[in-house]
Amino acid sequence: MELFDLSNKVALVSGCSQGLGYACVLTLARNGADIFGVSIGDDAHLKEEVEACGRKYHSLTASLTTPGVIEQVIKECKAVYGHIDILLNFAGIVRKERTLRVDEACFDAVMDINCKASFFLSQAVIKEMIAQGHGGKIINASGVIAQRSSNDFLPFTAAKGALEAMTKALANEFASEDIQVNAISFGYMTTGTRLQVDENGEVDHEILLKIPAGRWGCYKDVDGLLLLLASKASNYMTGCIIPVDGGFSIH
Repeated sequence: MELFDLSNKVALVSGCSQGLGYACVLTLARNGADIFGVSIGDDAHLKEEVEACGRKYHSLTASLTTPGVIEQVIKECKAVYGHIDILLNFAGIVRKERTLRVDEACFDAVMDINCKASFFLSQAVIKEMIAQGHGGKIINASGVIAQRSSNDFLPFTAAKGALEAMTKALANEFASEDIQVNAISFGYMTTGTRLQVDENGEVDHEILLKIPAGRWGCYKDVDGLLLLLASKASNYMTGCIIPVDGGFSIH
């Protein structure tokens, strides 16, 4: 359908080498987008899969917390493709630690990649989108844990809470530039996020009792929303934090 067609669009995706970032790259490529990936992992197989879809794939292996890397990402993406239309801020880390045992290094590491890097990459991309003059899409990856208290994930909760506030602030400020900024709040997924485990390191199946859908999520549950937010079908949607969690956030 033309409304959801991403032909001639370029998507810049952080955290693309595994999990949900990997799966979402393939969704974008199958619907016409060329990809510029940024990650710290091996993305050789992802490149093969994107090119099998008939799309182009170029990447940079680097951590977004390294000084000067964001400027390098933008420069290289423009050199390869000439423009940027879609940004997925999907790079992220989780640290499980009791609140009173969280040290500064742990807190900074989680905040730096989950929030700070997302802001400065968004800032750089927004400058390009304004210069290009035809708007664009930014999609941030949050998580339901940002709305639900947890004794073991305070830095992650703080980082994603800040990311969601940033999503709304950027959406408000740049809506007049035809730039839509939204976030997907992921629930407990079997792809790309670690399922909650109990004290013995086993998957906590008690969480399933709190998910009305009665199952873990998977990458296919994200495809439709991602395509909506990345395409012109969502041109009048901005500042939204949309859960994909099987109903976990209802209560």
